[in-house]
Amino acid sequence: MRELFGGWGRRGRAFGLVAVMVGAAAIAFSAPASAVELPRCTTTTDMVRSGHTIRVPTTKGSPSCQIGRDYAANATVVARFQFTMRRCYPSLHLAPPYSSEKVGDLDYDGSFGSRTEAALKAVQDYIGTDPDGIYGPKTRDRMKFVTPDRVHCYSY
Repeated sequence: MRELFGGWGRRGRAFGLVAVMVGAAAIAFSAPASAVELPRCTTTTDMVRSGHTIRVPTTKGSPSCQIGRDYAANATVVARFQFTMRRCYPSLHLAPPYSSEKVGDLDYDGSFGSRTEAALKAVQDYIGTDPDGIYGPKTRDRMKFVTPDRVHCYSY
C-alpha cells in the first residue's frame, strides 16, 4: 500500500486504503451480470419443444421474460399463465398462507395477486427451482405448458 499511496502521508494512505476497500466491497456485492432485469412477458407464443407444440409466455418473440407481482404482464398473458398452472399442476397445494387450496382451483382472472403468486411458488417448489414467485428463464426451463388446444401439458 505504501507504494500506491506513499506521497500522501499517513491520513492520505488511510483514506486511499478505505477507498480501495469500499470499491472492492462494491464490486463484491454488486449484482451479477445474470441478474439483469428481464422484460415483462407481453404475449404467448406457440413453440415446438421435444416434438410438442406448447404455448409459452414471451416478449417480442423471445421466451426470456418475467411474470410476477412486480412484473405483471397484461391481463391476457397472466390469465393464460394462470390457466397453464391450473391445467398442468392441478393437485399441488398453494404455498402458505393458502396451503389449504389447490392450484387446480386457481381463478384465471388475469390479475397476478397473492393466490397466483402462491400457486407459482408451489409450482416452483415442485419443479425444483427457487420458489420466489417470479416466473423467469429458470422456471420456464423446468415448467410444463399447455398445448394450443389447452388439453395436454408438456415440458419446455
